[in-house]
Amino acid sequence: MIAVVYGSSTDNTKGAASLIADMLRTKTTVPVDLIDVATVKRDLRPLLRYWVWIIGCPTWNIGELQDDWYDAFPLLDQLDLQETIVALFGFGDQQGYPDTFQDALGILGRKVRERGATIIGRWPIDGYDFFHSLGVEDGMFFGLALDYENDDEKTIARLQAWVDQLLSELAAHSDGIVRRDVSGTHLIHP
Repeated sequence: MIAVVYGSSTDNTKGAASLIADMLRTKTTVPVDLIDVATVKRDLRPLLRYWVWIIGCPTWNIGELQDDWYDAFPLLDQLDLQETIVALFGFGDQQGYPDTFQDALGILGRKVRERGATIIGRWPIDGYDFFHSLGVEDGMFFGLALDYENDDEKTIARLQAWVDQLLSELAAHSDGIVRRDVSGTHLIHP
């Protein structure tokens, strides 16, 4: 099962999370749940029933996590994510905060990787204009970088391309195209 887990203060990330969930539902038979991290931020253990997490978190102020993810972040240390696949996406402002653009992707990406998760959905830095980011590793963003302030006209196309990329990466994952979960057998189609 797939959980699209988001934190959103201005509804931009919530809107993108809803679109991602809808796109996934039309392209796969795997159940997809949309979860506001504010509803589970005191106990993240219920998320362990999902084998894929798509985490949405905007970067706030000068390289900070969105408030609900900030509250939930320490709870990640209690989780063993060895069997979890994680993809990340977030909003940032590359013109207003060029030194911390998409830092939240890196903060969360490094933490879930430290807890054992496999990260998929890395995104190229080409086409963005910023100076520095904790969200970049080996010349790629940890996940999909969106910018409502400066590149909103590119958001839908980026979301569509990224969802297709995720499905392709999941299909090629070492567990194969068929994965068993508590709901039965489901297919991932690229």
